[in-house]
Amino acid sequence: MTNSCFRHLASIVTIFSHIPFVFSFDDYQLNDWTLRPAAELRFGLQYGEGINFGYGAIDNKHEKNRSSASISLEPELPFTKSLFSGEMYGKLSFVGATNFLDGEISGQFATSGDSRVDIDEAHVGWRNSRFDISVGAQVLVFGDGLVIGDGNFDIGSEQGQFWLGAFDAWKNSAVVSVHTDDIDIDVFWLRSDGGFGDSRLFGINLDNKESMFGRYGAMYLNIYQGDTASYDGIQAVNLRALDVPLPGLEAVKFYGEVVLQLGRDKDNRNIKNKALGWYLEADYSANWLKWPTVFAYRYSRFSGDKIDTFRNESYRSLFYGFYAREWDTFYQGEIAGEYHLFNSNQETQFFKVRAFPTQQFAITFYYFEHDLDEPHYFGTRTSTVDWADEINIGVEYFAGDKVYIYTGFAWSTPNQAAREVFQGDNFSVLQTWMSFKF
Repeated sequence: MTNSCFRHLASIVTIFSHIPFVFSFDDYQLNDWTLRPAAELRFGLQYGEGINFGYGAIDNKHEKNRSSASISLEPELPFTKSLFSGEMYGKLSFVGATNFLDGEISGQFATSGDSRVDIDEAHVGWRNSRFDISVGAQVLVFGDGLVIGDGNFDIGSEQGQFWLGAFDAWKNSAVVSVHTDDIDIDVFWLRSDGGFGDSRLFGINLDNKESMFGRYGAMYLNIYQGDTASYDGIQAVNLRALDVPLPGLEAVKFYGEVVLQLGRDKDNRNIKNKALGWYLEADYSANWLKWPTVFAYRYSRFSGDKIDTFRNESYRSLFYGFYAREWDTFYQGEIAGEYHLFNSNQETQFFKVRAFPTQQFAITFYYFEHDLDEPHYFGTRTSTVDWADEINIGVEYFAGDKVYIYTGFAWSTPNQAAREVFQGDNFSVLQTWMSFKF
């Protein structure tokens, strides 16, 4: 990677980090209505070499190296009004987004010049201390967003960009929530964007009230219409235990989820689904160090299809989100997670070190060992399941909840399976992702 790329990226990050993005719009009172205008600006810049392990960009195999940039702006207007011993509420937001320079790094999801201006959120609801009823386009996340995290899979043709994740609301929804003293119950109907096949689904989710014993939840969903990745017909059950402390050692916490996918694959001869996805993670917070540091290990497995059976055992990655907990939830790796494996037919061991020199900075080191669960890549057979090893190094900057800047370097070396599908070069990406809220 050229020194000039490093210098230019460092200059951009330095300039943006010194801009005083600390102001915010004032609330506005209009008779009985309270209006809270806000806006978010996102910017992303990437430079990649050895794209797709030397195979080149999918949309132009001659391009082994690429630069990509994206920018988005989302003005929003949340509003509230006291009504019927409760509160009427809602939000309207628009996103303008575009991708430029050479196009999305891997050549799969966006091309240079893609742009979009469209509604992201447009919903209305009513709530009190016990009930919450809402309809329309809105953000909805359960747990850490492994199953229900993002209603949009951003692609250039629909959302004008890919890497920023500028659109995150469900295209349409109806949600009824009941809050008791011990649990929260959500009954939902959702419609995704076109990147997720314009999927329609319904389900129910239960969460305990957050406590010193952790966050526990259970969910059932049924996708009764979906036009991509054999989503149509999936019935899924999700159980999760998050932020669970180790008795006697509060510095250790555990996270785990399991997802069982059943039903019938309506896009593939109505055969039975029998897929399983799960992970276990342990985090240790070493706050006694000069730089408080988190050490973490996670093992995840998302089943692959056994080609010689009359069932579909392939775990469909569904609607996982971005940065529900941290940068690694739930894209697993800046290269494999974003361009190649997508939490399907995948086994990954993940090691993380995240240190905080100050309250405003975090330094991260991630190592991923990626394998296929079954010896094929989306139906292309491989002689082994050994996919790739990947390292992500990053620096995060926080200024309250107004400014977030990530700058990182990702490097991946292909193992035998990836060499058989693509080629044998190392794939590296230098990148920065920024968010400024007003």
